[in-house]
Amino acid sequence: MALFKFITRKRKILMEEKKYLVFTRKFRPQDFDGIIGQDQVVIPLKRAIETGRIMHAYLFSGPRGVGKTTTARVFARAVECEKGPVVKPCGACSACTGITDGSFLDVIEIDGASNRGIDEIKQLREHIGFGTARAKYKIYIIDEVHMLTKEAFNALLKTLEEPPSHVIFVFATTDPQKLPQTILSRCQHFRFKRMEDPVIVGNLKFIAEKEGIKAEEGALLMIAKAADGALRDAQRIFDQAVTYTSEGVITEKIAGEMLGEIEFEVINSLVESLVDGNAPKAVKLVEDIFSAGFELKKFLGDVIAVLRKMLLIKTIGEEALRGMAQEEARYLEALAGKTDKHRLLYIIQRAIDAGILMERTNIPNIVMETFVMEIIFSAAIDADTLQPSGAARPAERPDAAAAMPANPAAEKKPPMMIESIEEKKEISVLTKDIIEKRWEAIIEAAAAEEYSPIEAAVRTCGIAAFTEPDVVFLVGENPFLTETLKKNSALLKKLIKEEFNMELKLIIQGKEEYKKKYAVKKEMQDEDARNHPTVKNLEKLFGIKSVEIVKKPGGQ
Repeated sequence: MALFKFITRKRKILMEEKKYLVFTRKFRPQDFDGIIGQDQVVIPLKRAIETGRIMHAYLFSGPRGVGKTTTARVFARAVECEKGPVVKPCGACSACTGITDGSFLDVIEIDGASNRGIDEIKQLREHIGFGTARAKYKIYIIDEVHMLTKEAFNALLKTLEEPPSHVIFVFATTDPQKLPQTILSRCQHFRFKRMEDPVIVGNLKFIAEKEGIKAEEGALLMIAKAADGALRDAQRIFDQAVTYTSEGVITEKIAGEMLGEIEFEVINSLVESLVDGNAPKAVKLVEDIFSAGFELKKFLGDVIAVLRKMLLIKTIGEEALRGMAQEEARYLEALAGKTDKHRLLYIIQRAIDAGILMERTNIPNIVMETFVMEIIFSAAIDADTLQPSGAARPAERPDAAAAMPANPAAEKKPPMMIESIEEKKEISVLTKDIIEKRWEAIIEAAAAEEYSPIEAAVRTCGIAAFTEPDVVFLVGENPFLTETLKKNSALLKKLIKEEFNMELKLIIQGKEEYKKKYAVKKEMQDEDARNHPTVKNLEKLFGIKSVEIVKKPGGQ
């Protein structure tokens, strides 16, 4: 019998040795040096341990999979280590090994989602009253603490107000806004952030090297993006990719097939086509993606993400490159140099509109193709006509001096004009001459940083001829930019005042609103003209049943 027990125990040990350990557990950090991408949390905790300023309650908040519970365990090891409290625990004492395998009696992990009631917290309070088994502190790690009920928080509050000297609480949550203010005010709050893609890629490279796995850089970057800042998710996906491939190498194509993601090369090719105006290539890409069974709404979202990065590069410069992989940053910086920020803003807005339309239709491929062709063809619309807001605009001023045209006056284009549908009377000098002649200066002045919220809108609005003096009447083609201009009308008024040195009335309307309002007004004017006594007398005199109202040239 004794021999049988020995064999059974030995077999159990061998089975445990052979049991596969997933990457998320195998490469879980055991000290502060192993925690990556969270320096804003690690550095203060290490200093607190070094100086002996250990608080009675900590709150770790942030997205899932970024290391909140792992950091809590590392903190517990550092505090409870037999050589500690020490920043780098020994990893060999009973406290360190016990916390790692979950057998240490003085570090208690509680799931707030399944132990959320007042009865569980009352039991916790009773447990707190007892001293430690053999450690310096009794540490309670409560995960998803926001799931506790209001009554449970109230029961916990008394303990947080007057905590025993041997007790430390570490709360972890993805939703700190749900915690009562009375709890928040008694905790030292550390906010974890999403991991940047280069940090995740670096960690996956480390795992690949340790495990002898070959993987392409593009595949690792695709996994990092799919994880959306969660290192734990990235490690899980990478673990899955190892079993998915049979070729011995995790390629970008394999990662894309596994994740249902489209390769970056395809996404970037479509963006290039939009920027370069290559309609055949763009339409072919959309057809290929749709035929391959990929979701076009997701594909459009990936395209918008690339365009957004390009817009940020054009807007804030090198700061936008932080967090990008070096190869990606170089590529996007070069691609962004081919266009201007106004054009990018327009493309993004039209892409968002197309995405909304895709949700309402069962022909997403046609919506996508129409969007692509609209963007490419809009660049060819003549700038002198009333154009979509994304049509070709004057190029941004280059950083270096560029060659000037031989005849600058010939190059200057007049502002866009919208003929008023309202019957014209004598137009004031201010409205017709001064406003039109000085509008180019206003557009140039809008390039200043102070007026950045309205720069794109000012460039895309048309000036409508209007009969009232001291009035600037603007009509916007793009609804989004028109609303932006309305919300920031005070900035535009300030800009106009600086140019004209006088207060002017400002009227801003969308194109459709403008047409509808003045078409109705003209119809009313025509009706009044038909009912005029003179017209009625003419009808009786000549036996005419109806009179057509025709404006003379010049609007009189």
